[in-house]
Amino acid sequence: MYSIEVNRLCKSYRKEEKGQGRFGGLRFFFRRKYREVQALRDVRFSVERGEMVGVIGPNGAGKTTLLKILSGVLYPDGGSVSVLGSVPTRREKKFLRSITYFTGQRGFLSLTIWDLPPADGYELIRHIYGIPEREFRKRLKYLAELLDVEDLIRTPLRKLSLGERTKVELVAALLHFPDLVLLDEPTIGLDIVSQKKLWEFFRLYNVERRATLLITSHYTRDIEELGRRVLILHRGRLLYDGDRKYLIKGLPDRKLVKVVFRDSPPPSLRGWRIEGDTAVKQVEKSRLSDELRLISTDSSVIDITIEDPPFEDVIREIFTRGEINGKVFNGS
Repeated sequence: MYSIEVNRLCKSYRKEEKGQGRFGGLRFFFRRKYREVQALRDVRFSVERGEMVGVIGPNGAGKTTLLKILSGVLYPDGGSVSVLGSVPTRREKKFLRSITYFTGQRGFLSLTIWDLPPADGYELIRHIYGIPEREFRKRLKYLAELLDVEDLIRTPLRKLSLGERTKVELVAALLHFPDLVLLDEPTIGLDIVSQKKLWEFFRLYNVERRATLLITSHYTRDIEELGRRVLILHRGRLLYDGDRKYLIKGLPDRKLVKVVFRDSPPPSLRGWRIEGDTAVKQVEKSRLSDELRLISTDSSVIDITIEDPPFEDVIREIFTRGEINGKVFNGS
């Protein structure tokens, strides 16, 4: 059963263009010019129930637009979208009770009075969704323990740190136990410790509730930690849909070579990135033996490791090229 079905989805915006030069702003005031920006172009994919899928792309790739369409906030220009068996823009009560759309620290609680503790906001959510009090207490205890916020829900919101606010906002977003969780940059601005706690929580919620999670992020580390399947958006096009471990197959066949020297790499070493006593370089497999032969003649070499390029480097190259072998690469 599919939680999400997207077919030939398109969405465009009209963007105002200000004039250049000294009088550009004045001309813009009297006669405005617009250009069309395609946020999504012919996007197609489906997500099964219980999947955890990462959506990655640079600024302007269409990630947030996609999530807003899936949640029913935006209307598409073309194509069809089905979420949990419903058309999102109809905003049916059953549909709204089954999803949540979380955007980092800009959640429900931030719209309330900052001097109030999260617990008061949770009570309001209980009444909005009509959750029986006993069931509400049970859910609150479950989520607060998973996110380790039992001691925070009685503290005024303004006294909480950024990471603490993110976690109590997540409790608010999930109190109605949604079947579909849309997460838009959930770890933005958080330190690595807070990020790790959220990664652990998302994995547990996904497994224990069999909920479907769709996560957008600028951080490739988020995608590495959460789910095997990756969607890559670039300028509104879906470049890739598949297992992240197959991404490397869509790029030139390379290995990451790290060479550790006894003191420091010799000055004659060119084309290598120097990191203290280590030289690092991505080398095409066809030239790997030649590079190693040259390096191994140096008596100051104490260790050589060869591994696949980091996921972050792979993604960076895809964004730079804007393609994977000139087409969508499905990871099969």
